[in-house]
Amino acid sequence: MATLETIRNKAGILISVFIGLALVAFILTDLLSSGSSMFTGASNEIGTVDGNSISYEEYQYRLSQLEEWTKMQYQINSLDENTMNRLMDQNWDLIVRESIMGNQFEQLGISVTDKEMSLIFDQENTHPSIRQMFTDPQTGIYNQQMAIESYKGRNNNPQANFYWNYLLEQIKVEKLNLKYTDLISKGLYTTKSQLENRINYKQTTYNFDYILKPYTSITDSTIKVSDSEIKSFYNEHLDNYKSEPNREIKYVIFDIKPSEKDNSATKLRVEKAKTRMENPETEIVSFITRNSDNAPYIPKNEKFDNIKPILQEFVKTANVNDIYGPYFEDNAYKLTKLVAIKELPDSVKARHILIRTETPNSNKIADSLLTLAKDGADFAELARENSADQGSAVNGGDLGWFSEDKMVKPFSDACFEGNIGDIIKVQSQLGYHIIHLQDKGNTTQKYELATFSKNVLASQETRQEIYSTVTKFATENETADKFNNAITEQNLQSRMGYNIKINDRQLGNLESPRQLIKWAFDASLNETSPIFELGNNFVIALLTQIQDEEYLPVTKVADQIKTELLKDKKAEIIIKELNATIKESSSLSSVAQKANVQVKTASGVTFANPQVSGLGFAPALVGAVSKLEQNKISNPVKGLNGVYVLKLTSTGKSTVNAKTEKEAITQEMTYKVYRAFDAIKKGIEIEDNRYNFY
Repeated sequence: MATLETIRNKAGILISVFIGLALVAFILTDLLSSGSSMFTGASNEIGTVDGNSISYEEYQYRLSQLEEWTKMQYQINSLDENTMNRLMDQNWDLIVRESIMGNQFEQLGISVTDKEMSLIFDQENTHPSIRQMFTDPQTGIYNQQMAIESYKGRNNNPQANFYWNYLLEQIKVEKLNLKYTDLISKGLYTTKSQLENRINYKQTTYNFDYILKPYTSITDSTIKVSDSEIKSFYNEHLDNYKSEPNREIKYVIFDIKPSEKDNSATKLRVEKAKTRMENPETEIVSFITRNSDNAPYIPKNEKFDNIKPILQEFVKTANVNDIYGPYFEDNAYKLTKLVAIKELPDSVKARHILIRTETPNSNKIADSLLTLAKDGADFAELARENSADQGSAVNGGDLGWFSEDKMVKPFSDACFEGNIGDIIKVQSQLGYHIIHLQDKGNTTQKYELATFSKNVLASQETRQEIYSTVTKFATENETADKFNNAITEQNLQSRMGYNIKINDRQLGNLESPRQLIKWAFDASLNETSPIFELGNNFVIALLTQIQDEEYLPVTKVADQIKTELLKDKKAEIIIKELNATIKESSSLSSVAQKANVQVKTASGVTFANPQVSGLGFAPALVGAVSKLEQNKISNPVKGLNGVYVLKLTSTGKSTVNAKTEKEAITQEMTYKVYRAFDAIKKGIEIEDNRYNFY
């Protein structure tokens, strides 16, 4: 039942979507082809991949489809901002991948035939997405016939048509990519040499003694690093400092907080609402739905243990229609009315027959089935032959045991408030139900509580007062010096936004900061921003850094380079000292004593896993040990934290399973196969201009 409802319940949404998408495409095509544009000074090109243009219309149309697919998958009617941002990036990545891989598929002659696509419904070859959608959750049985009928009837149902068109396109793309990766996989195999090396790396264990002279033994201030040395190192390692265009800003947040006056006014409104809620003529469901900030109100029966602690003391002594409040909770003033106290079971067992409302003469059919069931007809057989809920129909309509919140309300009310053995007809948003109430669980006392809520928000007057303060700050501090001084003088808290990219959509904890980010890429260095209203904050920013070069400037990485050069210079000094000490010593202990360090021992270390107890990851150390003669003292070895001197004491052999290692190499190569796209992408010029539109 849930499977078909997922598709059916989206009908209204999807029909609106199809109309909306068509209108968007029509309007954009007309605007852009006529020479006018809703994007002043901007091209209709949202990006390019290997010189091929991607239009705004194409991107937006596909984004809209992805949005609706996501809503259908999660059975929701709207998407939050974070989800939308994720989908925008996902949509771009999909378009880029399709553009790049499309050329690869064409050149290699890779395609998916109609015959291959027809096999996706077969019992043995069913695609997982289809199997999941058309599998009975209670029996775990895939209903192949239902899937085929849904597919064949898709043209008569807008939501089913959207579902199948979108899904089949994704399956086709998936099959193309699988063929491509399979083709690459055929050209990869594990060589004898690879396997032997891997076994040797894992099999040979090293036991050795070592000393470590740390770099910290030399004070930084005793080492001189010149600007020219930093510059030279920077030039030699330029590829390490590649960078995307980015910005750095300092910003101040002014909270838009409700005043005491706003707080009092909200409480007064709630107190007035209490008078109306106390009126016996007030219909509580419609009153809360029309007037409360937590609308709509859906009646629900709660066990005492599930009631919020703040209300438990109230319900212990309250009578029906008593009201608790106003009370303050979650930045809102609230009233809670005890609507009813009921003795209800924890769960019930029932079976049903569902007749869809859209079925011709559905009401009459339901009445006929109700009469037959009450007259003693086999309920299970009636369900199997007539119920539209195929998930339960195969079990004679049996729904098993369920709690009150698992079914739609009209259905649930009929079951929980009825008597064992009742056969009744109920209408819900799903259609007409013929219900046979078979059993009830233990009865417990439940409470129906109706809560009216008003959020405490800043009034327009309060917002204006705060805005005036922010405007004064902005007009009086238009330069960088004034901006920074004002923050100090007024004891304001400033925040930094580092490494902001042109397509970023998040910045700290700011709500919807996209317009601020776009400003940062249009502004000049040390320019202050206009006032941005972001959620419940006013924000003013100062642009403190612009990075548009392909590489980070040397000034930005100078400290990092200096640290590396200090380490190199210290290593040279320590190595020279240790070489002299080694010449004068006959043992590692003697070297350690003269260097004022201790001899330490490592055992069972392998080349494949260069972890040394007390040191962690030490590949240089293990690599040097693997080349030593036994009991011979090594030359000094430069490491991550200092300089080592080593002595190999013994080697051993551990047991390694050749078959397991061969499988591991195969897995590693398989992983690389799936990274083939990333390798191809590196050689493709991609231009992302989404920041001009979003």
